[in-house]
Amino acid sequence: FDIAATNLLKVGESVHWGGGTLEYMILDKTVASKGGLFYTAAPGSGKYGDDAYGKQFAPAEVSKEARDDAKARELWELSDKLLGASSSA
Repeated sequence: FDIAATNLLKVGESVHWGGGTLEYMILDKTVASKGGLFYTAAPGSGKYGDDAYGKQFAPAEVSKEARDDAKARELWELSDKLLGASSSA
C-alpha cells in the first residue's frame, strides 16, 4: 500500500518525509515563532527531496469541523467513554 499511496496515487508520503516534516516543524525557528498554525503541503511533496523542507509547507485554515466546539466536546466524551477514563478528575 505504501508504494501505491506514495508513488502512484500521490496521496501519502514516505516515512522519511513524514518524520522529516515533524522535525522541521519542531526545530525551525521561523515556524516555532508562529505557534498555533496548521501547516499543509501538497500530496507528493516528498518527491522534491530533503531540500524541500520548508519550501513545500504553507499555513492553512483548519476545517470548519476542527473549529466546532460542540463536535470537539462530543469527540472528547466519546473517547472518554470508550477508554473508560474519567475526565472529571
